[in-house]
Amino acid sequence: MKYFNLFGKTKGQSSNPEPEKPEFEQIKVFKSLPKKEWKLACNELNKIIGINLKEYGFKKKGRKHYRLTNDLLEVIDIDNRGSWSGAKDDIEVRIGLVPYCWRNLTDEYYLIGSKKIEEIDNTIRKHFKISEEYIVLANYLSEKLIKKVLPFFDKYNSTKKITNKPYIFPFYSKCGGNDIYKSQFLILFSELKQHKPNNAIEILENEIEFHERLENEEIVDQWKKLKELIEKGNWNEIDKVLAENELKELNKLKINRVAKTLLK
Repeated sequence: MKYFNLFGKTKGQSSNPEPEKPEFEQIKVFKSLPKKEWKLACNELNKIIGINLKEYGFKKKGRKHYRLTNDLLEVIDIDNRGSWSGAKDDIEVRIGLVPYCWRNLTDEYYLIGSKKIEEIDNTIRKHFKISEEYIVLANYLSEKLIKKVLPFFDKYNSTKKITNKPYIFPFYSKCGGNDIYKSQFLILFSELKQHKPNNAIEILENEIEFHERLENEEIVDQWKKLKELIEKGNWNEIDKVLAENELKELNKLKINRVAKTLLK
């Protein structure tokens, strides 16, 4: 089955310069799917999106699509997991910029450097129902991701670009509460990669305080050692630690750089 023709004209298409509404937006009534088909439909939808993103250098692993440019991992997550009920009847599209230079950041449930898709494209909403029209939805989301999200990624595809505009990814001064988008780690490791620790100490102190309350001694020790290296200005050792972590994370994900992206 051929799933979609993203940008080409179809036979009989009007030459009117006024763009027609996408097929998905023309649907008036969506036909519900039985619960037993939610997971299968979501998997098929995500597979179609993966095929469409592959041309742009993305690799699908599970529900996530990864692309490596410069020193950040660009992630698009198509999620329909429920808390207790397994698959849900709707999907959430999450977007993140992940520094893969620290172990397990790529496994975080909440994406590092996350942005709501509606913050990038105000014509789209965050959640979509799974219905019989899921193939139309897959093509619609593919087009939105390619036209809107990929240019956003291009603007912030390196830690150098992040440190130049850190306010694009605000982080909370204390852990907990609304701190669910994990932007503090994007800022922290962007600064470490660029040897510009403007907010790094504050972020680490917050993390140490947070994990001390949880009695996570191993994590506390890791953050304290990193903080000490920064305070001593031992960038050679920091670079070595980050490089070792990068190699492990990329080997785990089996992802290679897709292109020599220019730093601007």
